[in-house]
Amino acid sequence: MKLARDLLSRRARNQEQVAPFRLPPWRAAALVASIVFAAALFGHLTRPLGFLSTFWPANALLMGVMVRNPGWAGPRGWAGAAIGYLAADFAMGGSPGITFWLTAGNLTDAGVGYLLFQRVADADRRLERPQALLFLLLIAFGAGVSAAIVGSGCLMVYFGQAPLQAFEFYLTSEFSSNLVVLPMVLTAPRLADLAKQLGAHVAPSTWRFKTALPGIALLASILVATAIGGSSAIAVPVPAILWCALSYGVFPTALLTFGLGLWQCTVLLAKLTPGTGEYAAALTSHRFGVALFSLGPIMVAAINTARSRLLDELDLAANQDVLTRTLSRRAFLARGEAALADSYAANRPLALLMLDVDRFKLINDEHGHATGDEVLVILAEHLAAMLRRDDLFGRIGGEEFAVLLPDLTRREALALAERMRDGCTQLRIPVDGGASLEITVSIGLVWGLAEPSSSLQLLLKQADAALYQAKRAGRDRVVDTALRAA
Repeated sequence: MKLARDLLSRRARNQEQVAPFRLPPWRAAALVASIVFAAALFGHLTRPLGFLSTFWPANALLMGVMVRNPGWAGPRGWAGAAIGYLAADFAMGGSPGITFWLTAGNLTDAGVGYLLFQRVADADRRLERPQALLFLLLIAFGAGVSAAIVGSGCLMVYFGQAPLQAFEFYLTSEFSSNLVVLPMVLTAPRLADLAKQLGAHVAPSTWRFKTALPGIALLASILVATAIGGSSAIAVPVPAILWCALSYGVFPTALLTFGLGLWQCTVLLAKLTPGTGEYAAALTSHRFGVALFSLGPIMVAAINTARSRLLDELDLAANQDVLTRTLSRRAFLARGEAALADSYAANRPLALLMLDVDRFKLINDEHGHATGDEVLVILAEHLAAMLRRDDLFGRIGGEEFAVLLPDLTRREALALAERMRDGCTQLRIPVDGGASLEITVSIGLVWGLAEPSSSLQLLLKQADAALYQAKRAGRDRVVDTALRAA
């Protein structure tokens, strides 16, 4: 039961996550302008006096926002982005020539990247598959080349750089920023979902120090690398970030990789002296290293997530009834034996229900097997909604279902069985001709404390005997019996 619920809730979360955030066009444009303005101001703060920024997240952030919200990528949205760039640059004292030229390069990077992302599948835009990282790499590089073609001339005219040096500088800046920032934006959950997840993880009952160890190790390695300095410092956090990738999901890993990339592009580069002959070459080499370095943890996290998803689906296929999404007979028997052993060890009562749809063969004969299947599906959904998370609910065969209820007294189990029976009489299953079909069920209930000789097969046998007593008594009723030793 829990397995089916987990799969459905995961699918629902995925659908919610990819749903675009809808706003009126003018509000969307204002929001885009505000995002770009804030990100551009942050980028300006990373630039040495008289030089360009060492880390510029605004273009990648804009690209990711547009990819996640394609309804914003209209004329107003891009105009809002341009206003955000211009306002930030003028606020920092930029000259008109440099400001307009670099803004054209910035918009080229975000715009070309957005257009390239439209040519890949939705799952790859969300980085849900390992091969999506190849698309991300190519798009980040293609957008960076396009931006360098447009903007590198500004570096030649206003900063006196040689053509090749200007092109490399511009390309590595955009390429590294794209690969550091985009994974975080593309995989981010909705704010409401993120708040729920954070609330769940900070609750004392769910907090585990062991869970935080990879993140603590990453922070410690960053501090050590900062103290060491030098070209080798960039590699010090590698084991810790890979540990994080194996321990957390894609988005947390992308968030940590962004923080790591920010440190690599700011703190480490602060030790280089701008204007020296070695500065430009070191900066270009460092940025390429950061760009390719950032792909590793995301790739590991994506592969690990895909592996976990595949194992979940295989487990689901092996343990779930295909039609009703309840536990299969084999899974119910295996988990039921474990639950029975737990109840015996804790000396807690339990109950087992056997439920059968009355005159189900007649339904199939008169309305067809498709209608019969619909009856089972609707019935299973109705019953599942009445159960606790730890109750076991399985399809034993045909139209028969079994429910194992740990830690319930006879009175509680009988009350639940009666609610199930009464609820089933109120179900209406549509059939051909606009009519609806009414159904009833019979339920056999066995309850009590498990004995050393008790087995799930014994409970099923006794519940089955009570079920057929209900059938012989006229159907649409509950018959209960106390658990008897073998």
